[in-house]
Amino acid sequence: MVTGKERRLRRLLGEDGKTLLVAVDHSLTLGAIGGLTDMGSVMDAAVAGGADGVVSHRGSAARCMPVQRGTALVVHLSGATALSPRSELKTRVCAPEAALALGADALSAHVTLGGGSAEDRAALADLGSLAADCDRLGIPLLAMTYVRTEAPDPGPAVLHAARIAAELGADIVKAAHPGDEHVAELAATVPAPVVLAGGQADSGWDEFCESAKAAMGAGVAGLCVGRRMFGAADPVRATADLRAIVHGEG
Repeated sequence: MVTGKERRLRRLLGEDGKTLLVAVDHSLTLGAIGGLTDMGSVMDAAVAGGADGVVSHRGSAARCMPVQRGTALVVHLSGATALSPRSELKTRVCAPEAALALGADALSAHVTLGGGSAEDRAALADLGSLAADCDRLGIPLLAMTYVRTEAPDPGPAVLHAARIAAELGADIVKAAHPGDEHVAELAATVPAPVVLAGGQADSGWDEFCESAKAAMGAGVAGLCVGRRMFGAADPVRATADLRAIVHGEG
């Protein structure tokens, strides 16, 4: 028997097991930055460019996500704002059942580790509880992992955080790029599909695309990009180009 979670995962991970996700959850934290001044246009561009999924907070999902069959809706459940210090420490801002009522194909949660013992315990407890809710409801969970570390090489900490998310039940794990020397190990040692974050968009487009191609070749399951897409001059073309890299279409 095929479970609801398996059916929904297939909407995110195609026959090749790969996925391109476009994250547009930034405006809760940072406000209407860059292309996010017009969320409807950004979501339309993600769909037109062939993104496998769009990650959004519930308000934008309800108002702006096109009703269509090709691009999955991932509702983000975590939030904090830059109006206060330590905005990387998130809290739950949406219930899984509310996201399901919007038609979500998957749920997403942010987990930051390395912020302190109390903070880490709270983050782990919340992720474990949410993973259990997702199992009960039959909906996949994307865990967005972040690490606060002052180590000269952050790669091992990135790998550890990604493994933690998988161990606690995440179905897909988003991680920062750990460095070229760690990507293959990240893909091989995390027992869930791993997608790499697009980052701050402070390197050139061509350089980012070459890095993405190398990461896909090393075995990661895809990309989860935000600024790289909605900050582009042509978001539809940017999405299509990244889709081609992820799915080997070009």
